[in-house]
Amino acid sequence: MGFSTSVKRCGKMLRSGVEAGLFVALLSTLSIVTTAAQEPGDYPMPLDPASSFHPSIVPDHDSALSLEGMGGGDLPTFVIHPTDAYIVKNRPVTLTCKATPAIQIYFKCNNEWVRAKFHKHFDSTDPETGVSYKQTSIEVTKAEVDQRLEETGENFFCLCVAWSSEGSSRSEEATVQIAYLRKDFILEPISQGVPNETPVQLQCRPPEGVPTPEVVWLKNDEEIQVDLDINFIITNEGNLIINQARLSDTANYTCVAKNIVTKRRSVTARVTVYVNGGWSTWSTWSECNSQCGRGLMRRTRTCTNPAPLNGGATCDGDPVQRAECTTLCPVDGGWSEWSKFSACGRDCNNWRRRECNDPPPQFGGRYCIGDNMETRNCTGGLCRDSEESDLQIQTNSPTFASARSEDNLALYISLVGAVTVFLLVCLFIIVVWWRKNRHSDMSSSSAALTVDPGKPYGYPPDHSYVAQPDLTRSTGNVRGFPVMPTLAFSDDKIPMTMSPLHSNNSLKIKVVPPDVPMTRPITPSNRSATPSNMSTLQRNAQIMSNSLPDMQPSTPEMSDVGTSTRRPSSIYDAENLAKILPSYVDPAFAACGTIGAEGGRLAIQESGVSLLIPSGAITDGHTEDIFIAVLREEKDRPKMNAKQTLLGPVVAVGPHGLHFRKPVIVTFGHAAGLRERNWELTLLSSESHPNRSPSWQNLVLIGEETLNTTAYCQVDERDCHVMVEHLSSRYALIGQSAPATQAVKRLRLAVIAAPLQPSGDYNFRVYCVADNSDELEGVVQSEAMLGGQMLDTPKILPFKDNGRDLCLSIEETLPGWKSRLGANFQEIPFHHVWGSSQTGLHCSFMMERTDPQIQMVTARIQVFQGSPEEERQSLNITASVSREGRMPQTTPSLRHKREPTLLRSESDLAIPKAPQTPAEVFRLPPAVRASLRGCLDIPNVKGNDWRGLAKRLQVDRYINYFATKPSPTDHILDLWEARNRDDRAIEELILVLKDMGRSDACLLIESGVSTPLVA
Repeated sequence: MGFSTSVKRCGKMLRSGVEAGLFVALLSTLSIVTTAAQEPGDYPMPLDPASSFHPSIVPDHDSALSLEGMGGGDLPTFVIHPTDAYIVKNRPVTLTCKATPAIQIYFKCNNEWVRAKFHKHFDSTDPETGVSYKQTSIEVTKAEVDQRLEETGENFFCLCVAWSSEGSSRSEEATVQIAYLRKDFILEPISQGVPNETPVQLQCRPPEGVPTPEVVWLKNDEEIQVDLDINFIITNEGNLIINQARLSDTANYTCVAKNIVTKRRSVTARVTVYVNGGWSTWSTWSECNSQCGRGLMRRTRTCTNPAPLNGGATCDGDPVQRAECTTLCPVDGGWSEWSKFSACGRDCNNWRRRECNDPPPQFGGRYCIGDNMETRNCTGGLCRDSEESDLQIQTNSPTFASARSEDNLALYISLVGAVTVFLLVCLFIIVVWWRKNRHSDMSSSSAALTVDPGKPYGYPPDHSYVAQPDLTRSTGNVRGFPVMPTLAFSDDKIPMTMSPLHSNNSLKIKVVPPDVPMTRPITPSNRSATPSNMSTLQRNAQIMSNSLPDMQPSTPEMSDVGTSTRRPSSIYDAENLAKILPSYVDPAFAACGTIGAEGGRLAIQESGVSLLIPSGAITDGHTEDIFIAVLREEKDRPKMNAKQTLLGPVVAVGPHGLHFRKPVIVTFGHAAGLRERNWELTLLSSESHPNRSPSWQNLVLIGEETLNTTAYCQVDERDCHVMVEHLSSRYALIGQSAPATQAVKRLRLAVIAAPLQPSGDYNFRVYCVADNSDELEGVVQSEAMLGGQMLDTPKILPFKDNGRDLCLSIEETLPGWKSRLGANFQEIPFHHVWGSSQTGLHCSFMMERTDPQIQMVTARIQVFQGSPEEERQSLNITASVSREGRMPQTTPSLRHKREPTLLRSESDLAIPKAPQTPAEVFRLPPAVRASLRGCLDIPNVKGNDWRGLAKRLQVDRYINYFATKPSPTDHILDLWEARNRDDRAIEELILVLKDMGRSDACLLIESGVSTPLVA
């Protein structure tokens, strides 16, 4: 009591004038001394050395330590409260408190004070505000938490108490638990099979654990991202729901539970999505099997719409339906009774007749046998013909003799006049022929070309005259198409020639060595009439070709460059052509043939276009007349918007509307640069009648196929393969840039010119066409008819969808030449390159000879898009004057990457390409095919069945197309046959099967295919 009285007196002294700060310091010292004299229950530090906690209970509001009424200030505010924590693998956890303003902070755990020595204090001051903070932390061990659980069965919890001059404050409570995760799942998923496009639920209850475990699902050991695929949902209980099961959802599913301690995997459940079979539509009724009387007719359907898959149920019902029918029996015709004889005529005969109507022939019955009229002499031979007697009387009369002499005179006059007219016509033809041979330059009105005065090709080598066709100054038509007018450009740009020189697949140009003369007299055979079944394009082109000198070599040692050797013309006569090819198809750009159930292949090699008819596509015992053709006229091309571009040729197949039992494959090249994957591609088809203007529709949106898509489109790096069961009249591939990207279209650049002459200007053309085989082939054929030569190897230039124009600049020109147009730079507008549907896009450069003695020309053409800093291509021009009518040895051929064959004659213009036989087309014999179907059609757990084959062959972009077919393997191999035409195709297929682990399939091929086939 004496010490307490002293404290009170000191307080009065301080209130009378002693400084408050000194009082607070003294009070703190005295509080410690005072607490030393108090009972153990009022201490913030326990007295028991064996425990971190005080055994007694602190009074409410901590009155023993309260400093209320001893100075101004605020109650402490906690900036950091202790948070719940988990002890993992015996590692202690740290609890932290932070408050301001605070003199002291102590922890109280499980309602007991923690010893002072277990506290860690840290003081800090905010440099910006100057506020002081006090921070305190303690560590809690696993043993302390276990002790609490054993003694009370309750969780271990702690809070902080902070003091200031105004009193104390408590923090929020924090719980400390021992983390764990049991091994066994409460409920595990179960394997199941579900129908296609139906919901499915996989149940999972995770093991017990602290903290509560999180549940994720694995599909084939890859975590399912439910935020990316809305078809999957994970419920709060941990179940997995597949909203609409797809064929691609057939997989192994595993439930995974995890928390901060570890993670546990459930057993794996197999989900098999199966497809129940569905009937196709009924076929048409067959003919009645009885030729006379009652019989049966039948129709069939197949369980292929869709076909059963992954154990799905087969179709319920009969695949064949029969019905009674009655065929009317044939009735042979019978003669009626003879009519009465007629009256006796002037020829001393009378007649009678009968009709084949008793009964008339019906229902295929035979017509009556015999004559329907009978004559006989009605006078017994005693009657003379009255006309003979009258004629005898008239002949002997004087009047008849006078008339006969007048008739003879008129006959003689007519004969003399006819002979005179004939001689005049012959004289006129001779004069015209003589003048033609003397002056063989072509007039602009007849040849549709403006030609400088001079000597034509093939003139004797005195070089006295020079003539060269200038294609940039055409005033008429070229191959039936009007030349487009010159485009208007600014003053610093040069006009561009836009004359669409259309192609002709049957005319080829050759490289002639110097020792082969070029001249050949123009004979009537050169001017043979154009066949009636040739198109307008081809007839006009042939007229121009006949007007120009023929450059076919006269010696077999020449270097020929062409395409495939033509087939014998006797196979296709005019009647067969008229039967197979429709009128709108030019035979020079087509391939046709009669195909049976064993299949075959039609190919236009120069254009890179083909049609593969697999074995079994045509019904056994039937044949079909089938054709494939390239349509190069602008009217046949699709109309596109400004963003779209045509990437390949327009392909016509027929007959239009023909249905096959299995898909056929149409192949053609394209010019899309696919490495950046920034294209939106669309396959168009036209169902309109072939003789009408095409009405284009979207057949396949590449990458957006559904089960209702009737075709499959495989787009490889340079070729497009279309699988269809129904033939439309036309097909075309278009594309546009994907959103926020710039697609790249490959352009093929070629520079072509006529041979350089000893005097006069030099004109060459730079073609910028899509990089597919058919586009350049069309240019080559058009230029070949005009005597053009390719001056450099064609180059590839990537053309981006960025709106920039295509620029062409001529550089490094040999001295003695200059540009006649006054500038060496031209531009082709972007929309002409990207969105135009015309063929043969090019620029013309006219070089003027400033030095008459110069006999060669060299230059370089730089082609780029937008600016010279972009990617560019160079085309080198080197030409020299030929001597003695020969082409120079350095002249490149118009052909590119082709094997040399003979140039076809004019008689071959209307002959299409012949079909390839099954032995030439299919590398896998039917027996091997059947064995592979039985081997790979059956799905297995490893996935190395037909699905693995599709993935390895990179045709699995839309695998559901094959999954709906009766034999997916058979259709995948059909597509493989169309895509792989080289000699190593069989070897590469065997390697693919070995990588799949299917040695059994490899053995089937190796034992069934003895000799590799040549494409």
